[in-house]
Amino acid sequence: MWIIPRAQGTTLLWTKLQENAMFIVLKSRSDSGTLVASFVSVVLTTTEDQPLTYRIVLKAEPAQMVVAVSNSLEQIRKHWDWIEADMMPKMLDSMDYRDKVQFIVSKIASMATAGEEEEEDQNEEAVVTRFHREFPLVSAGQSQKLLTYFRTSLWVRMPTKGTMFITEASVCYHSPPNIRIVIPFKLISNISKESALGLIPNSIKISAYDQPGSKKEQQYYFTFFSRDEAYSTLCQLWKMAIEQLANPSDESSSPSCPSTPSSFTSSSTFSSSTPSTPSHVPPSITSRSEVPPSPVLADGMFMSPIITGSTQPSSPMVASIRPTKYSLDMQKRNIDYTSLFKLPSTEVLLEEHWCSYWRKSYIVGKLYVSYNFCCFQANEVVSAKELYVVLSFKQIGSIQKVNSIMGLVGSSIKVILNAEASSSSSSSSPFSSSSSSPLTSSGGSEDSSNINNKEKEGKEKDKSPREHFFLLYNRDQTFDSMTNIWRQHVLAKTALIPSVQSMGEGGNSVVASPYVEPSEQLRVYKANLWDKYITKNGPLGLSMLKTRKLRELVRLGTPEEMRGIVWLITSGAIASWEVNPGYFQEILTEHKDMTSLAIEEIEKDLHRTLGKQPYFKTDDGILRLRNVLVAYSWRNPAIGYCQAMNVVAGMFLLHCSEEAAFWLLCKVCEDLLTDYYSTAMIGSIVDQKIFAIITQNHFPKLYQHLEKIGLPINILSLPWFMCLFIGYIPWEVALRVLDGFLYEGPLVLFQAGLAILKVNQDDILALDDSEQVVDMMKARHYDAQQLMDTTFHHFALTITPDYIAELRNSQKYKT
Repeated sequence: MWIIPRAQGTTLLWTKLQENAMFIVLKSRSDSGTLVASFVSVVLTTTEDQPLTYRIVLKAEPAQMVVAVSNSLEQIRKHWDWIEADMMPKMLDSMDYRDKVQFIVSKIASMATAGEEEEEDQNEEAVVTRFHREFPLVSAGQSQKLLTYFRTSLWVRMPTKGTMFITEASVCYHSPPNIRIVIPFKLISNISKESALGLIPNSIKISAYDQPGSKKEQQYYFTFFSRDEAYSTLCQLWKMAIEQLANPSDESSSPSCPSTPSSFTSSSTFSSSTPSTPSHVPPSITSRSEVPPSPVLADGMFMSPIITGSTQPSSPMVASIRPTKYSLDMQKRNIDYTSLFKLPSTEVLLEEHWCSYWRKSYIVGKLYVSYNFCCFQANEVVSAKELYVVLSFKQIGSIQKVNSIMGLVGSSIKVILNAEASSSSSSSSPFSSSSSSPLTSSGGSEDSSNINNKEKEGKEKDKSPREHFFLLYNRDQTFDSMTNIWRQHVLAKTALIPSVQSMGEGGNSVVASPYVEPSEQLRVYKANLWDKYITKNGPLGLSMLKTRKLRELVRLGTPEEMRGIVWLITSGAIASWEVNPGYFQEILTEHKDMTSLAIEEIEKDLHRTLGKQPYFKTDDGILRLRNVLVAYSWRNPAIGYCQAMNVVAGMFLLHCSEEAAFWLLCKVCEDLLTDYYSTAMIGSIVDQKIFAIITQNHFPKLYQHLEKIGLPINILSLPWFMCLFIGYIPWEVALRVLDGFLYEGPLVLFQAGLAILKVNQDDILALDDSEQVVDMMKARHYDAQQLMDTTFHHFALTITPDYIAELRNSQKYKT
């Protein structure tokens, strides 16, 4: 069967049967009956999710990719014949090898989903039966529903083949004949990834106490080939268990009003007289104020209405685990989707499809469709490119079917943003049947020569991309879904957010920040780099393409006059604003003349904010700061107001409008630094423990010295993290840290903190007074670029997202 392409790994365990220019047929060495074959069988079962006898491998670079697997040579032969008769002839000689690989990957990935789910249905009934047989007491528990399982092995002096069963409350492992282990999530103290050992692949280490209240830990090493899925599932459930232990009353610091009031009603489908309308299209859009309840199952798990390719289980026994497994998977997919594209946490993923994005060549990746956005991410393994595309349905002018791009045959969808659509089409209704309509009712295709001319013109002039092309295997279904969502937005006539220029206006309609580039030459140099990037990848706004070059530019430093709008784009705050136009003013109007304890605390801190900045000594500056903080306190009463929020909001107000600063503050408090500003400050406490651990690992002598002079590292670094270093290091350096933090996330705070300690290490060791240490670090002159290079390069290999996530989970468990 076809599978979503994945890395092949070592070829030492396989024999080559057949080969052409692009593909190889391999056979496992595990069926020869020899001792070596027995070892191979153990390794394959340990390392492969589907250790079947035969496979077809794509000869991609830098790593070969498995595209089909089967125990039947006959089925593999059929796939091979299809490749040579159907796929290979469609690839033009003019395509380079990388384009061919990306074309193949996107096409096979699109076909793979149904086959994999059919295989799952065949296997799951036997797995459920085995789970109930081997763990009768566990399966009898009300909170012990089987969620999923993985083929794996447990290291007990040597690898033992078995199955990991994951329930809502426990990790269970069985290896015939009599190895059975049950590890409750509430007793797990750490879950971590381990390094590879030769042919044996990467492992997951689970550390757990043997019983409640015990200090004795056991370590279990499980090995997988594709361990990321297992690791993610285990961490997801472990995190839920930790949160239940920490908050048994299920209190939350989430905003009482939704962070992104949806414009969809709660109906399951929207009315349409078109017979071809698919059943999984989203609800109809009405007024922005009508907010449906989130799709939640009885067990409290968030569930998306649809992910393309999902099927109903074919067996009642399989059905007994599917809903919970499905809801867990959908919860994770939604979290991953909104995190990946920095969208509002309430955005619901509807569909995802393997496809290719056309940008002078095919770029393989995934197309994601939700209520308000369609997004694309390049697959970096295949395409060797970093590319993120976020398009708001409100900004789309037309959606069309296209049958060729630059002479290459393929079923594509063309999305045109409003600015281009309005200049190239009439002002008639988008649903008009006239030929000038931006969307023909039949989804008619543009003339291929016209597409060629437009593409050549675009290539020559390298204009900002307002046309977006997606090559899909299942184009018609995706086209119907996207156009139905878009139509609802058009009919609703939802409000648009202000212009980019007004977003980036700081105090008094100009950038109020006192910072000036150290040289005019540097300012011009940065401005030219950004101008070239925006010209090629713009327009500047939500739809601007995000590539590896953008990361480099942010690390180099954002031009001061652009910081406000760039912060909105790179943080994702602009997406929250996009689906909530007018929300900021509404909340201020609704609570006008009302008071609260939070507002009383805000009033005390208004005149203490960024005391060296003249803008906050003016009535206008104080009024704007009050509006932002008061609006947030009503939005999220569980937090209300916490000291340091005024500093963060003040910095934003120096670079952008009130409303923009409000959405940036929401992004920081609710997504980037979750639980930092709550009453318990659990997020901040955990991160200070983590920073103390990594400081001790990197600078043990410095760590001991700070302890000795009465300035423990967590006391020194607490205001750094809470205030995003603002006021604790020179202004220019704080701005550069903030640039990186809003694009790359909280990891930057840990890396920047270590870089600052590294630069100051000798001077700190020479001082024996804690106040002198603090004053010295505030007054020190830094080479900002050198410090940023140290931040992003020196600690990049050791301070990784996975490492911080593991420490956060383990420290939260211990807090």
